[in-house]
Amino acid sequence: MNNEPAERVPSVKLLVQRAKTCRIVCLMDELLGDRQTFITYVPLRTEVRALDNISLPRGANVYEIAPRAALDPVAEAAATLRTAGETKTVILIPGRKFDAAGTRHGQGGGWYDRFLARVPREWLRVGFCFEQQFSNEPLPRENWDQTMDIVCVVRKDGILEVRDIRAKVP
Repeated sequence: MNNEPAERVPSVKLLVQRAKTCRIVCLMDELLGDRQTFITYVPLRTEVRALDNISLPRGANVYEIAPRAALDPVAEAAATLRTAGETKTVILIPGRKFDAAGTRHGQGGGWYDRFLARVPREWLRVGFCFEQQFSNEPLPRENWDQTMDIVCVVRKDGILEVRDIRAKVP
């Protein structure tokens, strides 16, 4: 009788999850392209940890902001512009709720709306939320609300679902 441990064969569920993860990594690489600067956030405990869910390009510049009432979004936007310079930039943004049109609801203070209104629109805006924070129904939107280009939804099974909003905008 052979006492060698049997070779483990990955389950179909694991193989499917690996394939989905690979597709997501490839899709994120394609969406992020040659962007060099990443503006990210310090997550609250109810927010997705964005940098745990994507791989940044080697040598990427990372600038972290921590929006709080004491931090002025106008001054922070100016500092971010100086940091990013002329590089292609991605902004990773948390939210309490997102919809399929890229509408974002945050903590209710309008910090990110004021911040985003002062940075170039060509900077790629990537929202992050958990599955229960994404709505297939349209959310109310005010004139000052800034929309996302991409929404990344972390599903209950841990898979990151990437929704490219730009593909739906004429």
